[in-house]
Amino acid sequence: MQRTRWAVAAVALVAGARLLAAPQTPAYMSVDDVRPGQVGVGRTVFAGDAIETFQVHVLGVLRNVNGPKRDLILARLSGPPLEKTGVIQGMSGSPVYINNRLIGAVAYALGSFPTEALAGITPIGEMVDALSGTGPRGGAAGLALAWPATPAAVYAALGRVARRAASPLGSLDAAFSVTGPSALAGLAPTLRPIGAAMAFSGFDIGVDRDLRDALGVGTGGSAVPTRAQSSNAPLRPGDAVGMALIRGDYEIGATGTVTHVDGSQVYAFGHPFLNVGSTAMAMTRARVYTVIPSLDSSIKVAVLGPVVGAMTQDRTTGVGGTLGAGPRELAVSLTLRTSRGGDRRVQFYVLHDQTLTPLFAYVALLNTLTTFERQSGAMTIAVSGQVSFGADSPPVVIDDLFSGEGATVTAAAAATASIGIAANNEFRPALAERLDLTLQASEQTDVATIERAWLDTTRPRAGATHTLNVLLRRYRGGTETVTLPITMPTRPGPVTLVVADGPSLTTLEDRDLRPGRPTSWADLVVRMNSARRNNRLYVRLLTAGAGTVVAGETLPALPGSVRTILGADESVATASVTRTIVGAWELRLPRVVRGSREMPLIVENRQEK
Repeated sequence: MQRTRWAVAAVALVAGARLLAAPQTPAYMSVDDVRPGQVGVGRTVFAGDAIETFQVHVLGVLRNVNGPKRDLILARLSGPPLEKTGVIQGMSGSPVYINNRLIGAVAYALGSFPTEALAGITPIGEMVDALSGTGPRGGAAGLALAWPATPAAVYAALGRVARRAASPLGSLDAAFSVTGPSALAGLAPTLRPIGAAMAFSGFDIGVDRDLRDALGVGTGGSAVPTRAQSSNAPLRPGDAVGMALIRGDYEIGATGTVTHVDGSQVYAFGHPFLNVGSTAMAMTRARVYTVIPSLDSSIKVAVLGPVVGAMTQDRTTGVGGTLGAGPRELAVSLTLRTSRGGDRRVQFYVLHDQTLTPLFAYVALLNTLTTFERQSGAMTIAVSGQVSFGADSPPVVIDDLFSGEGATVTAAAAATASIGIAANNEFRPALAERLDLTLQASEQTDVATIERAWLDTTRPRAGATHTLNVLLRRYRGGTETVTLPITMPTRPGPVTLVVADGPSLTTLEDRDLRPGRPTSWADLVVRMNSARRNNRLYVRLLTAGAGTVVAGETLPALPGSVRTILGADESVATASVTRTIVGAWELRLPRVVRGSREMPLIVENRQEK
């Protein structure tokens, strides 16, 4: 009997120890149980990593305020420092409890210049329902860009993303109602997402300004260059949390507050960050340095910390993800070499997202050039490297040269063009995994113009190889002549010899040769690798006969019946081009080439021995 009592006691002690060690998950309070006059407590970080509490006084519930089954709990927040700051950017996601039951996340504030801390609380049930599940998503409608892109187009696209996420509540549903004083209905149209506290680090003042304007954020974490300390402690409700768009030597991210942790699942913010749906952003710790009070919108100054998981959902009622390994990202390694001597190396990671990866990769690369090089005056920038899309795909090689007043902008656009083209291709998912790039910059113009082109004979022979001579005149310099062996077609007759720079050749091809669309991912990679470069001299031999473009290649002299069959499906072939390529060559030069020349020739019969 004594042994039995000891055994029962031991089991009870073990069970008790397990209960004490197990995380205590609070019960949810349904929004149906929330009533005006109830008093609760909220949790958030105002400085450092210490969680502090504030008081919450429920004013009422706005039913169907943003569509069916989209409710908000309206409450007055109090406690230091909220009497001076009002609702603070970075409080998004702060959990609110009534009688130790979680009701939701602080997520909305009144419009500009509120006189007290009135907040909209997103019910926890809506957050859990909306943030379950993962999966790929398509590109956002209206955000596809033509690559290479311009800074204006990139910033405009980022602005459209940000405005969609930060817009106030939509028009009130027909079933809108108020639990509480009817006067609360007048507050509904003024509610807007609080906004995450954005963290910027490593950005040139001009790029920083343009980014903030595009994303609609004020000054924030970029004033503090240090990063949050690493910690093995688990994330807790009320902790600061971040989600990274770019991390590493450059950083852009949003910081907010953890609402709830359920095992490895994390819920935060209570409103969207960018509202992109299924996503893959690095979930990081964050550290709050201080709060900047403002009559318009106070903000936490916060920085991103180490990666602790992946944010996989960004939706109307919040963001969520899982603790553990971070998501796949685009790894970027840049080396900048200048005529002033010395190398600068920059490494960072860009989120994997069909729409956002090309935009932020472009911004980061442009920032490298604008940070370390002059902002006015002519520049010459050589760009070399490659973009990798995984082991199952060949890389896209980058080897180009840019010179003139806009060299920094065009170099950044060209280096990231394949990332943008691949992200939105129609054949397969293809987000770049690595970008390895070397940039060689000099503060001068290095351009050569095509002055004259001629063959070493006036009577080219069919099938014979002749030497093409091209006279180039350098900017503020002398001239030089380059040569290239050219083989004539085997059939005699009239041909046109074209010597051109990349843009001129592209114009000619679009006008006369009607290049077909890519037919597969492999074909698209080949086309990206054969894209026209500025540091190439291109030579084409053209005949006036009709031809057919099949998979981007011009096939001359096809039988009429075959041309008719192929021409019936323009996704396969484009028939009846006005000119046909019968020879193609190119010569890489150490400077930018500009201009074009055309020479009509008569190819004679091969001489009889």
